[in-house]
Amino acid sequence: MLTSKTQIQVRFNDADLAGHVHNAMYFNYFELGRIDLFKQIADENWDWRKKGILVARNEADYLKSVMLNDSIFVETKCEDVGKKSITLSYQIFRETKDGVKELCTKGRSILVCVEYGNNQSVEVFEEWKQVLLKD
Repeated sequence: MLTSKTQIQVRFNDADLAGHVHNAMYFNYFELGRIDLFKQIADENWDWRKKGILVARNEADYLKSVMLNDSIFVETKCEDVGKKSITLSYQIFRETKDGVKELCTKGRSILVCVEYGNNQSVEVFEEWKQVLLKD
């Protein structure tokens, strides 16, 4: 299924005084990965004000602390396409100076497709299914 890899710059305000990235920031990192993935699904002409997604569920498993000066990236994958929802998984890795990848955080989001004009959930958009279900 569809995947993306997104480099993340850890910003000073992402971390506490000890240099640990705050747990809430990981959801922002997931969102950056999600944006990159959706660039592959919806072209620049997609009208997000009419048809889009809402996050129905977000979860994270914190395995290792990410620090202020770490070099990190998030891998985002489409795990499942349901009738009205899309499930994405995320893995945040730290890359050492030797090029070793260390898994720091895993997460998952369930996204519901919505038409904003009537504010109703709808089936996953056909245009998206074609891209998401490609092997």
